Amino acid sequence: MLRFVVLTIIFLVLFLLLVQVSLPGRFLTEQVGVDMQIGPRDDLPEPSRELARARRALGNLQETLPVFLTLAMLSIVLDEQGWLSMAGAGLYFVARVAHAYCYMKGLSPWRSVSFLSALLGMLLMVIPLVPHIWR
Repeated sequence: MLRFVVLTIIFLVLFLLLVQVSLPGRFLTEQVGVDMQIGPRDDLPEPSRELARARRALGNLQETLPVFLTLAMLSIVLDEQGWLSMAGAGLYFVARVAHAYCYMKGLSPWRSVSFLSALLGMLLMVIPLVPHIWR
């Protein structure tokens, strides 16, 4: 059952990635139109505020995603899906959703608070894994 929860959170985070990957394309299409979007895109204008934010938010998620996925998979492989791992993974997901929202809306300091909360979630995931270093 606990493995199911961690796997579900992994899939939710990957779904969030798909959503965030689609946003820059959507905003670019809104800015330049379909014909220019599907063309070679050689002479694109400066990105709109929304497009620039969507790109930066995606880049930020891509920076932390490999660490989260590694910790989540280690928790499964090492059979460490206790409440601390689940709480950390859940906090990471909720904080990353909040981060994307705050980034797109330009909400400071909440964007930074949600980023730090996601890091805290990963730290919670690390704690049960530490004893495995010495095994």
